Amino acid sequence: MLNKPVWIMLLTTLAYAVAGRLALLLAIPPGYATAIWPAAGIALAVLLLCGYRFWPAVVAGSFLVNAPGALVLGQGAGALLVSAQTPLLIGSGAALQALFSVWLLRRFVSYPVSLDTTASVLKFIVLVCGLGSTVSASVGVLALLAGGQLAASNALYNWFTWWVGDGLGVMLVATLIFVFWAEPRGIWRSRRRLLPPVLLLASLVMVVLYVLASRWEMARQQGGFERHASQLYQQTEAVLRSYFESLYAVQAFFATTDAVSAADFERFVRGTLARNAGFQGIAWNRVVAHSERAALEKALSEELGEAVVLTEVDQNGTRMRAAERDSYVVIRYIQPLEHNRAAPGYDISASPAPRRALLNALRRAPAATSPIRLVQETGEQLGVVVYFPVVREDGRLRGYAAGVFRLGDLMETVLANESLRGLSLCLVSGGAKPQTLYSKGEGRCGQGALFSRAWEVQFADQRWRLEVAGGQSYLVGSRSIIPWGMLVTGLLFVGLLGMWLLVLTGAKFRSEESGRELTRMLAQLRETQGQLVEAEKLAALGGMVAGFAHELNTPIGIAITAESTLAADLRQLEELELERGVDEESSERRQSLLRRMREASTMVLDNLQRAGNLIDSFKQVSVDQAGADMRRINLYDYLHDLLLHLSPNYRRGGHEVHFDCPRDIYLQTVPGGLAQVVVNLMNNAINHAFAPGQSGCIRLWAEREGEEVLLHFSDDGVGMPEAVCEHVFEPFFTTRRGGRTAGSGLGLHLVYNIVRRQLGGDIRVSSTLGEGSCFTLRLPLSAEEGTSGSREARFDALPERRSGFM
Repeated sequence: MLNKPVWIMLLTTLAYAVAGRLALLLAIPPGYATAIWPAAGIALAVLLLCGYRFWPAVVAGSFLVNAPGALVLGQGAGALLVSAQTPLLIGSGAALQALFSVWLLRRFVSYPVSLDTTASVLKFIVLVCGLGSTVSASVGVLALLAGGQLAASNALYNWFTWWVGDGLGVMLVATLIFVFWAEPRGIWRSRRRLLPPVLLLASLVMVVLYVLASRWEMARQQGGFERHASQLYQQTEAVLRSYFESLYAVQAFFATTDAVSAADFERFVRGTLARNAGFQGIAWNRVVAHSERAALEKALSEELGEAVVLTEVDQNGTRMRAAERDSYVVIRYIQPLEHNRAAPGYDISASPAPRRALLNALRRAPAATSPIRLVQETGEQLGVVVYFPVVREDGRLRGYAAGVFRLGDLMETVLANESLRGLSLCLVSGGAKPQTLYSKGEGRCGQGALFSRAWEVQFADQRWRLEVAGGQSYLVGSRSIIPWGMLVTGLLFVGLLGMWLLVLTGAKFRSEESGRELTRMLAQLRETQGQLVEAEKLAALGGMVAGFAHELNTPIGIAITAESTLAADLRQLEELELERGVDEESSERRQSLLRRMREASTMVLDNLQRAGNLIDSFKQVSVDQAGADMRRINLYDYLHDLLLHLSPNYRRGGHEVHFDCPRDIYLQTVPGGLAQVVVNLMNNAINHAFAPGQSGCIRLWAEREGEEVLLHFSDDGVGMPEAVCEHVFEPFFTTRRGGRTAGSGLGLHLVYNIVRRQLGGDIRVSSTLGEGSCFTLRLPLSAEEGTSGSREARFDALPERRSGFM
């Protein structure tokens, strides 16, 4: 079976992972940060309440949240380990943040955490929720930047959102967990009815508003992207159309006349080239029979001022003399000539790609080559040539008007007056194996795109695809301040609301506690007042009894002395009378008289002696502590020895005594007074607690409470009614007056006075008919602390124990 720490570890990991996955549903694009991150509050609460050692559970939970979108599967162990670095770093940042936040809370706020004052709540929000939440945001954003999953331009916004989400998660979720599990339990329990529903409602409102604002912002950005992308597509279409219109004009020019010189061609296309910078060149490609080859080579040589022969390109791309064939399609004129001097005399029909385009153009429609490397190309750009067939009136093919394009230059011309503003644009060829013809913008097309749109572009007989995408850079460039404002407003609102609620509930709890304390103190004062009145009454009675005893002691002592003398004289008189020997009748009468006198004297003497003993007991009511012997005793040893001496008394009646006392309690007290209290309580229990012939159980146990000792003396006898309990400590009060075991009624009164005046403590009695009685003494560890007159009673925390000891 799993032990408790393992369960806490597993549950923390699961709770963090589930809370994180749910929170990501509210994440803003590109999905790395969210408006509220409850998992941060879970992590802090677990580490605060359960201990720092559970930080690995935070790492594991965070890894489970971020791993599904980061791990690269199916490409080997190396790729898997590399892809696991980012979620592992994010998890480490989450655990480090929880540890740091708990340290801040313990160091600068309080522990146990009560958050019941404005200062403590403000520190919690600023230090724990604010400063502490910067750790995970900083580590996470740096990890994403290092892993290439976050654009640098979008780092600040994601850091801010991450920080706000963690701060709100700590502020809300950790506080809600504190309500149910944090110490001190009293103040947090008092917040259960108000704090959770209000904070949850406020969080829900804030999250809903933020989500609505984010969705509105996303829709606005989506609309802006659509408009911008459509504008780029329309611009591309318009530019391509204008270029094709120019080529149609060249086609018509050559269709109207055969006598076109190089100068005529240059003058005709000059304006077109000036207006359309995207042309690499405009060419006239003449169909030449083999019989005309020599004349053409001679004419080209004269026009260019150098030897020119018909050329072609072999399979390796090497320029070479054209092989003999029946006909050639030769570049006759091309402008601008200075950039294309290598082109005249080139047989385009010798290359496969141009030849396919020429054959397609025979359908009397423009045809384009597939993207190729142009013969005059000196860089890395791909080119494309569009051929427009020129046919005689008799239907014979004269040649082809051609437009030569370098695709990069062409698209730069399209985008000359357009700004991408964070977008990426790609031109992709069609067919089974699409080829990127041109790309511009941050990142490659379609990779990490948040918005994308594609259109089909007709280029002669080719169908290409124009792709426009918007990534994180586009979000940053087009983002408005509304989501930021919502985050800041939500943070301030929830923070102030949470602070106000915590302070309000804390003040309410302190007020209620103060009210309960005042009520308890008032009850104590009333009880103390009653005890003071009772003590003064008993003290007055005790003083009166002591005074009477003092005043009666002298005459009764004299009477006892006189009666003793009279008794002695009567004995002597009786002896003398026996020695006289008078007549028998007279002697009997005198002896009878003497006998009655002796009996009367004995009765008087016995009652005087009994009155004297009673007066001695009365004098004990006035206890003088000043003459008492005070010393330090071990309570266990002292009471154990005392009960050992008393054992014959209680065992004679068949009673059992159970004793329990810690061995480390030491009292600075009056041992004689304590012994007299225990003896009187024992005698009171033996004589009055049990019915005649009943054997019972007497229990004596002690416990320490702060700087005091509670001493309990109980029995399981017949008990006393409430009316008897109220008067049990009064002098001369007894329930067996006139019986065989009747007492003077001063035993418990003497106990009361010894406890309060000599031992500096208090005594209380509780009893239930049929269940027995319990006397509870509260004594100070040092009797000097409790001898200043009357003592305040504090019996509100006395345990109601009447059972035996284990």
